[in-house]
This record gives sequence, structure tokens and C-alpha cells, in this order.
Amino acid sequence: MFSRKNPLRIKFISAVISGFAVGLVPTYIVAAELEEVVVTAQKRSESLQNVAIAVSAFSGEELSNFGVSGTQGLQLVTPGLVFSNTGATGSPYLRGVGTRLALNGLEPSIATYVDDRYVSRATTSMMDFADVERIEVLKGPQGTLYGRNATGGAIRIITKDVADELEGSVKVGLGNFRQQTLSGTVSVPISESFGVRLTALSKKRDGYVDNLSPIGVSELDDQDYQAYRAKLRWDLTNRATARLTLGYWEKDDLNGNDQVDVSPAGLSTGLALGGITGTQADEAATEITAKDTGKEFSSQLRFDIAFDKADFASITTFTDMDQVITIDADGTSAKTLDLPKIPDETNSYSQEFQLVSNNDGNWSWVIGTNFLVGETDFEFNLDVGAGFLLSQGVQSVDTNAWAVYGESTWELSERWSLTIGGRWSEEEKEVEVNASSNAPVTIVSVPFQDKEDWSQFTPKATLEYNLEDVMYYMTLSRGFKSGGFDYPASGKEPLDPEILDMVEIGFKGDFLNRTLRANGSIFYYDYSDMQVTRSAAGSYGISSTENAASAEIFGFDLDITWLIDDRLKLTAGLSILDAKYKNYEANAKIFVADATGDPTATGMTDFGVDVSGEPLVRTPDWSGFVSAEYEFTLGKASVPMTVTYSYKDEFNFDFIVTDNTKALRQDAYGLLSARASYISQEENWIVSLWGNNLTDEEYFDDVVGAGRGLRASYAPPRTYGVDVTYNF
Repeated sequence: MFSRKNPLRIKFISAVISGFAVGLVPTYIVAAELEEVVVTAQKRSESLQNVAIAVSAFSGEELSNFGVSGTQGLQLVTPGLVFSNTGATGSPYLRGVGTRLALNGLEPSIATYVDDRYVSRATTSMMDFADVERIEVLKGPQGTLYGRNATGGAIRIITKDVADELEGSVKVGLGNFRQQTLSGTVSVPISESFGVRLTALSKKRDGYVDNLSPIGVSELDDQDYQAYRAKLRWDLTNRATARLTLGYWEKDDLNGNDQVDVSPAGLSTGLALGGITGTQADEAATEITAKDTGKEFSSQLRFDIAFDKADFASITTFTDMDQVITIDADGTSAKTLDLPKIPDETNSYSQEFQLVSNNDGNWSWVIGTNFLVGETDFEFNLDVGAGFLLSQGVQSVDTNAWAVYGESTWELSERWSLTIGGRWSEEEKEVEVNASSNAPVTIVSVPFQDKEDWSQFTPKATLEYNLEDVMYYMTLSRGFKSGGFDYPASGKEPLDPEILDMVEIGFKGDFLNRTLRANGSIFYYDYSDMQVTRSAAGSYGISSTENAASAEIFGFDLDITWLIDDRLKLTAGLSILDAKYKNYEANAKIFVADATGDPTATGMTDFGVDVSGEPLVRTPDWSGFVSAEYEFTLGKASVPMTVTYSYKDEFNFDFIVTDNTKALRQDAYGLLSARASYISQEENWIVSLWGNNLTDEEYFDDVVGAGRGLRASYAPPRTYGVDVTYNF
């Protein structure tokens, strides 16, 4: 099952399990016990310990203490999650499953939801948190209840609801790099049956990176972001409630967008043509003058009606997103492959109906149907020098998807229960590629049109055995990522859906008088028709995606929370993965000098290589985190402190064929963060000191073998600051 390195891992797992076995004997009693964590991972509110799914759940307060302020930061406290980014485009990988670059026509393999609204574009999956109730990271295929594009799991962001009483908060924050944060929330009960909650967030920061070129923007990786949300709740009757959520965000920055060339000396095209690049983590060189700009309006209308034996919900969502992003695709000041203007527009509408049983009998169920209509327009414009633009075409994709699903649980006895579920999904996508109106030359065949449809049944079966404080389960399930079209689609066959079959055996338990919570699972994935994205061949290719591989993944997850006493709590997580390609004839990027033997040649080319048996990219063999929270009193005030350490083992961003591409390997790294707060007796004033990446570890968000050389983007450096919060 495991590779040759894994005997040490097995010994480690055995030691952990043995430690639990010894610790199950209650040798002492503390006054406090762990609070119940309520999640909605299965479309109903229930205790995390009763949900037979591997879920990492965090409250908004916990995330702040851990130093996590957005979706990308979740990788620090979710072992097995690697959340890379290419500029403004997010690339989450969970348990080895992910999508390198989900451009127009394709979608990520890890689904992201804000409340009940599906976030379809990878360019909007990276977001900051504001007034969040909790985050749920669902691991493994969620093909029954969440359906398409949840092959490897789902990230659910649940925002706070309208409160029954007047409440609110204002937070002001300052940090290094002239970081300024201002956020506020107020929840107002207008009447006994109607209330509103308003939230606003503004984040500004200077860039982490200085531009060495005098022609382009002065700095990169800065932030200028605002987000606003209004939630309205109307209790129509004592059985019916309407909730309307309106959201808006806008940005004008280059957050996450810093590129450097990390090619060996003499092999980069841009440097050979006289360009320069950064040589340190706080330097880059680009002649791009534009910033990433964007805005999005979203809405969600949910009606809930409680009947005697079931709860009905109608959920309607709408999204209108418009942004223009940019990236220096060779990481140098030379204009060999700059993308100064990438328009990306999305409109989507979805409707879901749910019926969830609410009786206390030995049979519970949920049934539902949903459909989604979406349209996206996208274009790559390439600046190849002297301001001359080439285009890969304006690609429009229309998506129509619908599904019916159901899941039912029978309590077979006092101890045993069985859950059976399934989802039937159908989807149609229509693509059209036309000539650009921004660039004088379109370098692909236009006009081009194509249409394809797919259908898939995704079943699930779970057997549970319940004791008083421990639940064991075994799950068989299937997930799929919908088919689609590459960008540009001209002359290419549509891509088939990805299919992932999972077997998982897990446990969830509360021990030591409910002061120790341990949730673990062992799982196996059979992963087929993987949609693999790589840098494209050719002079002006950017990326290419194809159904190219199958893989198998063995893994072990463990989440622990231990309330040692009233003041001290430890939280930890561990992920061990043995993930390998079963069958994959890949096209890896190597330098032309290596391919031809000419040491004066520059740039990169494709090289065919059989990577069957090789580890999956962007998948560390093991990762983990541990956090200690301690609280003491100072007079009548409380002073909580949190220290968190997160570690990821080495992994490859892409295939390494020669020594000259070894920069595609991310070395193992660990990140230390801390937060200390002063909370007044009335808990209305909070002053917090915080620091992230305190040891100033240098590591990469992304490394790409592009056509001109190896391009890399550094992750954030050490940051620190102070927050002042007033609650009322």
C-alpha cells in the first residue's frame, strides 16, 4: 500500500494510535469540556462528531487566532491542502486532487461555496474572510450532495446570520508594509420578524516586492480590496423564513502577482535578450504597467419552510463578475511573454430545491434538485514587444447543468446505521472562439464552435457503528469533475469528466471526559481521466489541458483537539499521502540546451516522459500543524495567546527531468505564527498583536516551466501588526 519510505510513517501512526489507547483511561477530570461543533456538511445542522465525512471545521475566531485571513491561508491549518496561485488565479489541491489552471471552459476539482452559492471561477476562489461563522473543508469526493466539480472535496465558507438582538463590531488594524485594515459589522432587528446584517471590509497594503524595472509598476504583490455584504432575514410565519444575501467586492492591485525567473544562468530567453529579473524574494522586474482590476456582484435568496416531517428550502443564486488580470509569464523585464490584459467575465444563475427530513425516527433523508446556467468570456492577450499584441481568441462558454440527488440513512439497530445516496447529473457546454477586438492578430483558427454534453451517476454508501462517544464508519463514494473545453478550444476535442472512486474507513471520538477529540481516516482513491494542465508547446502557447492520466492515492488523516485544562488547548492535524500516477505519458518542460546539446540555446521545449509510478505534483508526502492556545487573566481582563506551527514536506510543482529544472521542487518548509490579545472584562474591547511567518521563511506559491524559462512567485514574507476591535 505504501512506498518504501513508509515504514517510518506506519511506526508513527502506530505510536499515535497507541498513545490514544493509553489515554482513553480517564486518569483525571477537568471542569471544562470541548464545545460541540455544528456543521451543515450534509445539508442539515448536526454535530461534526456525527457526520461520517472527513471534515476540518474552524470558527471565524479560531481562524483569526491561527493567522488565517483568506481561503489560501487554509492550507496552513488543513494538512493535505496545497493552495497555490498563478497571479490572481487560485489552484487548490486537496489530498493530491486539484486543477493547475482552470481557465474559461474548465472549472476546479475542489468546489468552493460561499454559503449556498457555488463559486465557479478559479480567479475568484481566492478571497478574504469577513464576518465568517465557520469554514468547513470537506475532504474526499462530494458527488452526492454537492455534485459536479467536487472530485476531491469542497471548501464551504459560512457567513454569520442576522442576529435576534442588536450587535456589531468595528476593527481597525495596522501592520508592516503599511497594511491598513478596516472592517465593521452591525446586525439590527428592525422588528420582531425582520432584521438586517451589514458587513464591510477594506484591506490595503504596499507591495511585498519592488520592481527593478523603471518602466513597469513600482511594486508588486500589493493589496487594495474592498468587500461589502448585506444579509436580510424575514420570518414570514413561525414556519417560514426568507433570507436574502447581497454581496459586492472590488479590487485594484497585484496581490499574489509577483514573478521572477529562476532558470539556471544562460538558459532564460528573457535574460538572454537583455532583460533583468529579481534575485531576492522582495525583488522582481517587469514592464507591465497595469494592475489587476475586478468587481463582482452576487446574490442569494433562500426560502425555508418547516413542515411536520420535513424542511423545504429553495435557494436561488446569481453572480456577475467582471475583471481584467495580468501576468508577466516569463518573469523578466523583457517582453517575450507578457500578458498585460486578460479580460474575464462571468454570469451565472442557479436554482436548488431541497427537502430534508426533520423527524427523530430511525430513518432520515434528503432529496433535491438543482440547475445552473452560466456564461463566461475570456481572452489571453500577449505582448511580444513594442506594444504589439497577439490574442489567443475571445472564448465564450455557455454551461447548462442540472441534477437530482438523494441520500437516506437507516438506523439498523442501536449501534449500526446505513446511508445510501446518489446523484444523477447532466451537463451541456457550448463554446465559441472569435477574433479579438483588443489585439490586431488572433493566432488561433477563428471562428470556431463546438458543443458537448455529459452525464454521470455518482453513488455513495456509508456504514456506521456508533458507541457512546466514538463513531466508526466506512464509505464508498464517487465524485466527478465535469467535462469541458481547453482554452483556446479551436481545433481541440472536448475534455471528458474526471472520475474519482474512494474507499474510506474512519473514526470520530471524544475521550477523557470530552476533553480530547480525535477524528481520523484511512482512504484509497482510484482517479481516472485526470484533466492535466501544462505549459503549452509552441512559440506563443500559454497552457494546454488534456485527459492524460490516471492515479491512485493512499492516505491517512488525523485531527486532534485537546482541552488540557480550562486555560490550555492544543489543536493539531496530520496528513500522510502516498499518491502516484498509474498511467501517464507526460510532456515535461526541459531547456532547449538540454534537448539539443547546444549550451547557447535558450528557452524551454516539451520532452516526452513516462511518469507512471511518479508522485503526483503539488502533493507533499506528509504535512501537519499544531497550535497551542493559552489564556490567563490580568486583573479582570483576559489575555489569550495562540502559537501555531504549520509544516509541509517537499513536493514538485511539475515534473523534473533534468538538473536544470530542479527549481520546480519546493523544499520542505515550516511556518510559525502567533497572536496575543487583551480582552476587557466586558469583552467589548480587544487589542491584539499578531505575526505570521515569524521566521521569514522563503518558499514559493508557484513555479512554472514556461516557454521562456522557469517562472516563480514567492509566498508572503514575515508580516506583523496590531488590531483593535470594539464589540457592541
